[in-house]
Amino acid sequence: MDIWLLMLLSLSFATAVGLLLRHATKKRRLPPGPPAVPIIGNLFWLRRSVQDEEIILRELHGRYGRIVTLHIGSRPLIFISDRTLAHQALVEHGATFSDRVPRLHATRFLSRDHIISAAAYGPLWRLLRRNLISEILHSSRVKLYAHGRAWVLQVLTNPLRSQAASNYAGAVTAVESFQFAMFCLLVLMCFGEKLDEKAIKDIEIAQKSLLLYSSKLDVLAIAPRISRYIFRDRLKTALHMRQREAELFVP
Repeated sequence: MDIWLLMLLSLSFATAVGLLLRHATKKRRLPPGPPAVPIIGNLFWLRRSVQDEEIILRELHGRYGRIVTLHIGSRPLIFISDRTLAHQALVEHGATFSDRVPRLHATRFLSRDHIISAAAYGPLWRLLRRNLISEILHSSRVKLYAHGRAWVLQVLTNPLRSQAASNYAGAVTAVESFQFAMFCLLVLMCFGEKLDEKAIKDIEIAQKSLLLYSSKLDVLAIAPRISRYIFRDRLKTALHMRQREAELFVP
């Protein structure tokens, strides 16, 4: 047993040294950022979650400047905090960065590149963007959702009135009512139909469960080819949740 352990440690050490040397010889010119280790990335990810990304970026922009490089696993990610620089990179030099590889996060493992935040640049991404910007979120489409807003207003006010009437002091709990009403509007915008309360609740539960569980998939961004086997139970659970979403969405 000791011999096998020694061999395993030796192979691991040799692999690590080889990767470090290869990384040193192929080091690219990237914006400044905290030190990173090949495969693992920035060491602070071992004690902090990707969910803290916004807080971490504020700290790093104050230390390194307006452009910062982070490493999640072996993939470098460049963050720009200055709108002028962002315009130069994404608009003036858009052709240079248009074929950017989507960032590794839980969404990409679950979406199969079928959503705008995870799809690689290409015909599908352009179609998704055009559908989102020109159709769904464009100002000219506001009037089309007038009937939906009137319906959602009823969904919101009816339970509030009911609570106020049944409560002697007239007090109501508004948070859940507002959340459900907004979710009704989003479901209407997505599917074009006013679904019944049970169907909307089922979709809400499925979405919320997957969203909360996705934080457990952050580890898959570190050496994904290996971690997806080590944490295969987490990925299996998430894929099962994704399948539940599909069963609700497709009909």
